[in-house]
Amino acid sequence: MAAGGPASELIMFIVAVIIAGSVAGALAYVTTDIAHGMNDRGATLANQLRTDFAIINDPNNIPVSGTGPYNYTFYIKNIGKEPIPFTANAVQVFINGEIVPPSNLTFTDVSGKAITALNPYQVGIVNVTRGTKLTSGQYYTITVVLENGKKRSLVFKAP
Repeated sequence: MAAGGPASELIMFIVAVIIAGSVAGALAYVTTDIAHGMNDRGATLANQLRTDFAIINDPNNIPVSGTGPYNYTFYIKNIGKEPIPFTANAVQVFINGEIVPPSNLTFTDVSGKAITALNPYQVGIVNVTRGTKLTSGQYYTITVVLENGKKRSLVFKAP
């Protein structure tokens, strides 16, 4: 009978150590998972902070050319620290919430040369081709969305 006491205490001690080890392992896994998530989110946020742009048109004087189709010119300036992909596949344009098809968008620099990226502090041109003219004197909203989700809007008066 005397040997039963220490044996049961030893078994209880081993069970307690196993349970404590399991809990510690689970906590270590959860902590590591949270740390990786925070690291990924921080990298994404840092990238978004380095990427920024502005639509720099005069909202009362939007350049338009053509008599059908009509080409509206919008100036985009990269005010971030990273180059921005500047193609119809990477940039979406909306006018009053309606997406402009990529085939109706042209991306150039200010001298008219086609470009695929907008470098920091560089100004680029987005030409939006429409089959119908925007109603003169009416207000419209253009929204430009980059591939990382950053977007800017401009309310403008149609010429």
